[in-house]
Amino acid sequence: MRTVEEIVEEVKLLSPQERLRLKEKIEGLSQDENSAAEAVRLAALDAFLALAGTAEADYPDVSGDKYKHLAEIYADNHERK
Repeated sequence: MRTVEEIVEEVKLLSPQERLRLKEKIEGLSQDENSAAEAVRLAALDAFLALAGTAEADYPDVSGDKYKHLAEIYADNHERK
């Protein structure tokens, strides 16, 4: 495989029009990679959202007794000072 420096030397020999074509093709590769990464990210998000609300816990819902939990946290933070 050739080094980047060798490729750059060859690019210098290209006409301005060919350089522009090369630049557009390279940008197209980047966009394809970004599109693929975005598709994977969205698929993971969809899978995560599909599971939302399906988990069960042995503990009561924190929001149902949030003031008790907030008071405990607040007290812990102030005891350390």
